[in-house]
Amino acid sequence: MSLRIRRHVTAGLLVLVPLVLAAVAVSFIFDLIDGWARPLTSRFFGRPIPGVGLILTFLAVYLAGLLSTNLFGKKVLELIDRLFQNVPLVKTLYTGAKQLVEAVSPGGRRAFRKVVLVEFPKKGTLALAFVTGDGIGVSDTKTLTLYVPTAINPTSGFVIFVPESEVVDPGLTIEEGIKLIVSGGVVAPARAVRGGTAP
Repeated sequence: MSLRIRRHVTAGLLVLVPLVLAAVAVSFIFDLIDGWARPLTSRFFGRPIPGVGLILTFLAVYLAGLLSTNLFGKKVLELIDRLFQNVPLVKTLYTGAKQLVEAVSPGGRRAFRKVVLVEFPKKGTLALAFVTGDGIGVSDTKTLTLYVPTAINPTSGFVIFVPESEVVDPGLTIEEGIKLIVSGGVVAPARAVRGGTAP
């Protein structure tokens, strides 16, 4: 398979996979709500009412968004968050999905602050990394906490602490950095890294 074909296939997957996952999630929510609403409409109106499940699904998604944008709603969501994180099996799935969404979300809290390049695992070799916070160190030099993901599977990688002056800003967005990692370098931005500017 030629490089051009592989690039188009990978780009297509990066476009379709999020859409398919979103469709599956919405379909699951719809089936759940519709399965609950259909017997109720049959009981109160004598027959199922088409479209009720769809309307209730939209309202559920809207109300979830509304809750997340006001103080009372945030408190409720925090309680639900703590509840899920105390259930062993659910905790693993819920926390992983939540962190992934936060990492690539255009708004709200981000797990990744910035994309940088750092010499890793040896001098002369640059690796793509994500800034996740301020680092720790024994000197007065400011350090950054970096997450260096493995190619194809960004959920595994290395956490390293590097002086801020030793990282390079490639000018990539978080989304571009994730696409670069997931595609194994096939889907890369057209622009090149310029110089050695620190973030």
